[in-house]
Amino acid sequence: MARPKKEVQEESEDPITSGKLKVLDAILIKNKNHHYAFDNKIDYVVSSGSLTLDIEMEGGIHPGIIRASGITEGGKTSNALAFARNFQILHPEKGCVIYIKSEGRLSESMIARSGVTLDPGKWRVIPTNDYEFVTDSMRELIKNNDEGNLYFFIIDSLDALVPRNDLTKSATEANKTAGAALLTADLLRKMAAAFASRGHICFLISQVRSSIKINQYEKTDPKVTNASGGNAALHYSDWIMEFQQRWKDDQIFDVPKPQKGDHPVGHWCKIVFRKTPNEKSGREIKYPIKYGRSNGSSVWVEYEIVDQLLSWEFAHAKGAWITITDELIKELSDNSLEIPKQHQGADNLKTFLEENPDITKYLFNKFISVFKK
Repeated sequence: MARPKKEVQEESEDPITSGKLKVLDAILIKNKNHHYAFDNKIDYVVSSGSLTLDIEMEGGIHPGIIRASGITEGGKTSNALAFARNFQILHPEKGCVIYIKSEGRLSESMIARSGVTLDPGKWRVIPTNDYEFVTDSMRELIKNNDEGNLYFFIIDSLDALVPRNDLTKSATEANKTAGAALLTADLLRKMAAAFASRGHICFLISQVRSSIKINQYEKTDPKVTNASGGNAALHYSDWIMEFQQRWKDDQIFDVPKPQKGDHPVGHWCKIVFRKTPNEKSGREIKYPIKYGRSNGSSVWVEYEIVDQLLSWEFAHAKGAWITITDELIKELSDNSLEIPKQHQGADNLKTFLEENPDITKYLFNKFISVFKK
């Protein structure tokens, strides 16, 4: 009688469990506190609140390191808070925003405009510029996290963080040379892998350094950043957004030809992508901000939606009127939403969208879903 054939078991393709790599398996198990190979990577996308910016960023930002640099009052902090608000909405139970206030520029009015939830379990402001305290606290929160919390750290700004030894020095004692660059490199080297693997976001804010050139036509090195903190932030960051100077032409008025004495109702926020994961480095984009709004509505998303409706011919402008296509009217109707076919001008259509947030939200998500495909 023939012997029964032994069942052949296929080896797993996973190198962590594969018999081919038993020695590596043993090393990983023994040193599980020193790597992330056993972690189930946590990934998600957080909206900026701007349709234009989300389209360019393919929905928003993922866990990892985000860098915002640029001139003062360019919109860096407001942008960080807009992401933070949407992070809180996305993670209502486990999400917590921790704002490292190292410069003291965060105002009550800015917080009110941002719309972030101020529940102590979801929002904390820590005033400090002690570099070691910031780094150690972040590492401790991520390492000892049995509850599975997700953190959104905002460091505002990198420029104001100081080594503890330098904080105790007198005015006559020398401080560390190139301190910001060294601190940034040290922080990111220690934290970058943990942020991306365990679902946390670190939003770094810094200023742009001035550089003096004798020859204005001198060729520059595109791999070198002119933001404070040095090139470590360029290397470790997933996105680097440089906020641009705002000029007179960037003001938005509610009249076609503003006259002297007319006050702007908003402005264009301008960003240049210095580093991206989607091959859009070097691209400049702008999105509209409307004054007088609060609770996370400062981004003039209705303005953006009207522009997209006209660009993609979901609406047509003729003379003083804007006509919505029958196809879009039917699509909205099928989703229990109603929109008039004609609107007298873009401003009236914007007003209609402002008064009908459900339609605004639907159209926002419609455009995002189309551009993500």
